[in-house]
Amino acid sequence: MFTTTEIRSDLVSYINKYPEAFQAALLANAIFLSKYAKRLTKINGEYPSVVALMGHVVQAYYSKKFSPFTDVTFKKKDLKTFRQKVDFQLDPAEILGTIYADKFDEGKKPQDKKITKEIMDMLLAKITDDVDYLSVNGVYNAAKTGLDTPEFGYSMDGLNEVVKDLRSNTGNPAYIIPGDAVTSTNIVTEINSFEKNLPSMAKPKIKYIFTSAEDAEEYQEQYDNTYGARPIYKEADALRTRFGKRELVGIPGLAKGTIYATIDNNFLELVDVVENPAQITDVQVQDRIVKMLSEFSLGYDFAINQYVYLHSADATKNLGLNDATQNKLFYPNEKKIA
Repeated sequence: MFTTTEIRSDLVSYINKYPEAFQAALLANAIFLSKYAKRLTKINGEYPSVVALMGHVVQAYYSKKFSPFTDVTFKKKDLKTFRQKVDFQLDPAEILGTIYADKFDEGKKPQDKKITKEIMDMLLAKITDDVDYLSVNGVYNAAKTGLDTPEFGYSMDGLNEVVKDLRSNTGNPAYIIPGDAVTSTNIVTEINSFEKNLPSMAKPKIKYIFTSAEDAEEYQEQYDNTYGARPIYKEADALRTRFGKRELVGIPGLAKGTIYATIDNNFLELVDVVENPAQITDVQVQDRIVKMLSEFSLGYDFAINQYVYLHSADATKNLGLNDATQNKLFYPNEKKIA
């Protein structure tokens, strides 16, 4: 029988024999939302998204009178990016006496030591990990800027905030699809109903339906229980919906009960000149301390809210944009909405 002291001794021996650094985090390989976003570059600050809407133009020929239907209508939405920075410092001397001491590289400049380069690799992975979290869970709070002791999570608005704003935006409303509050027992019914109530003209342009990662798992489970076989197809074993065979994407961190879809290229990733946030743009050495710095702008939003289809359990909401004028502008041929 091993004692805790013997186990600890064995572990220390093993680590000293194979002195590799292990990052104590579940690091993201990439920013999840980037796979489903259209990237716009050189965006720093606000970016205006403008859509031009043209009414009907075709009518019977047999008339010499010039009688146009309507003029062109323009709708504008301001998108924005959030300025981010990375401040990280490392004192290579701190690793002396640890299992990483052989990476200290006595005599080399601080920025050229093996441990410095290894820590930089870990830092780049951690930047991606942080941005992956912020892109969904971030809540921008100007009061949290410039604190002596920084607080994580408040440097930008993530997807949850974007969807929250969609629900309350009346100037540029989302297309609401009413339903019941999502549960583990009705998730398949709600996804089926949501898909059937997508506007007919938009359906060919919608490839994905998005929900939370938890809801996607419960959809798989209930689909198995209901139909006996999960709707899995060959394309990378993607989870598909029953009717349109659209990919059902579970987004880690998205608020449970959220269901939405949008047309191709309507979800945007807004970045500035530094297109990849996992970069160090400056390395400084001061008093043997290595300082690593980076800055970038990043934001996620929908270009046109009216082409976002959002499930809602709010009994006061009707199918459509809940605005008669905008329903006619954006969905003049949709029979289900007023």
